Amino acid sequence: MKQIKVNSFRDIVLDDLEHIILNEVPRNNKLNGYNVSTFQTPSDLCDYTFKRKYNLIYQNDTMDQADDLKFNRKSTEVLKDVFAKNIDKFFLIIDNGVFDQYTLSSIENCQIWPRKYFSTAFCRNHQGPANDAVIQKDRKHWFCSILGRNDLFRSMMFDWIIDKGLEKQNKVSYLAYSPTNLRDINDVNENHESQDIRSRHKNLIPFNNFEGKDEIPVNEPGRMEKVMPLYDCLFNLVMETNNVESYPYLTEKTGNTILYGHIPIIIGGSGSMKKLQDMGIMVPDYIKWHMWDDLPIDQSNYSKIDVMQRQLTKLFENNKINDIAEDWYPYAKRNFNKFLNIENDCAEEEKEICRWILTSTHNLKNKNYQYLYAQ
Repeated sequence: MKQIKVNSFRDIVLDDLEHIILNEVPRNNKLNGYNVSTFQTPSDLCDYTFKRKYNLIYQNDTMDQADDLKFNRKSTEVLKDVFAKNIDKFFLIIDNGVFDQYTLSSIENCQIWPRKYFSTAFCRNHQGPANDAVIQKDRKHWFCSILGRNDLFRSMMFDWIIDKGLEKQNKVSYLAYSPTNLRDINDVNENHESQDIRSRHKNLIPFNNFEGKDEIPVNEPGRMEKVMPLYDCLFNLVMETNNVESYPYLTEKTGNTILYGHIPIIIGGSGSMKKLQDMGIMVPDYIKWHMWDDLPIDQSNYSKIDVMQRQLTKLFENNKINDIAEDWYPYAKRNFNKFLNIENDCAEEEKEICRWILTSTHNLKNKNYQYLYAQ
């Protein structure tokens, strides 16, 4: 999935407006020059001298790439301090969900647009059929869980699945590959020798109970784009990329749950399930995800994983899979079509973002940019 026009606000070039792009270098060279500065993290702004009255700050550049964010829980406080030191400047923030909007919106020389529909990673969703006929009404498996690369919390999820014997009736993959120096994600020797896999069932890794080794691409991009045989699963237990952070950063892992017609269970940064709902995706309450969505994953005595696992266990014990699958079926098709056309929602939001920028900089009547928000 790829947007036709994305981040159209980059076309706004004004003498008193500077574009501050965080996390990556812009790919469109049209803006490279006197009114653009790029930084890896918000902390890099601490010693920066802002040259113009208005400063437009945004993360990532296009949907054509999917670099993981390099922000953390302190990023909002960093920006707060930067703005306090530059009280004579005005800051406009287009946020993809990594900052605390309530904190920043209370600052006098700052406005924030909490973006709803944009994610750089959705271009990496699997390349399956673009027709909702692929969505199955009856399901054979309660869930699938594609755990991918090695980390502590994915190991915890894998251990729970194995301890409960849930891998016997569900589709599970934990290759536990290293995110660096990757040669073959199926190579057990490479994986075990290059990293510390903290799982009680390390002897089973790399684990995959629904694909043969020859069916699994040897590299991570190939793995992400492959259509896996997962349409017959009902839930998808997703361990998102930035799962320890206080912000909801959704990637192709979440997008794929929709394209497979699954009920999404997103273990990510705080508010990840709510973020998906804000995008217009139906997120049902077969389990009470509102209870744990904002809980941290790395809280040693009580984690969101603990609550989610108890809820799922109770659901599996007290329900028949196809009773829920039949109820879910129309919503699965609706989500599928909504997601395929999410670029239209993003484009409509961008028109309002452009209008907001031009209004804030007193340029709404500038004829050079009226095309950006014209209906």
